[in-house]
Amino acid sequence: MISPTKYTPLSPEDFVGEAADYARVIQGVVRDSRANGCEAIKILLNGPPGVGKTALVRYLASLLGCDPFSITKLNGTEVRLETVNELSRAMHYSALSGDYNLIWIDEADKVNPLAQVRFLTMLDDLPDGVAIACTSNCRVEEFEARFQSRFQVCELSSPTAAHIETLLRRWPLQPEDIASIAKGARGNVRQALLDARTALNAVSP
Repeated sequence: MISPTKYTPLSPEDFVGEAADYARVIQGVVRDSRANGCEAIKILLNGPPGVGKTALVRYLASLLGCDPFSITKLNGTEVRLETVNELSRAMHYSALSGDYNLIWIDEADKVNPLAQVRFLTMLDDLPDGVAIACTSNCRVEEFEARFQSRFQVCELSSPTAAHIETLLRRWPLQPEDIASIAKGARGNVRQALLDARTALNAVSP
């Protein structure tokens, strides 16, 4: 049995709450992109911690057929002007395998202000076969309008305790533990999965 902390959604039905709806949106984005010659993809996922943003980017990568060598992941605090210039040069090279290169910027709201301006130009000039996914805990209105307007925005809210309970029933947990974990997680799916692992370890021989 897979550990709760190793749980990986493989289809929209595997996601929790609004993340399931956005997984379907991402499916449509990838389908449309492929139909248009692997047109560039730009997605901004924002919302509270633990609502599925990271899982959605990984799902996007799987739909695009990206292997680890086709994915560049950066934290926003690492992104400087020279970083954006390097990305801009590199993205014109074809993926080593598959049809897409994916650039993933976590905590995109932390990108250096000067780099943000350069990043806007890069977004306007993306070649085919490039996907940009930005994730952030900020609300969309906290981003500068000219930045967020260049993306397809997926703003997630926290799932309900009932949604989390449905997920936790995948593991042999006691009903009272499922209810307690789901309520205590306060909409944070990652926290619920960690607590589920703790509960399972407590009863393991």
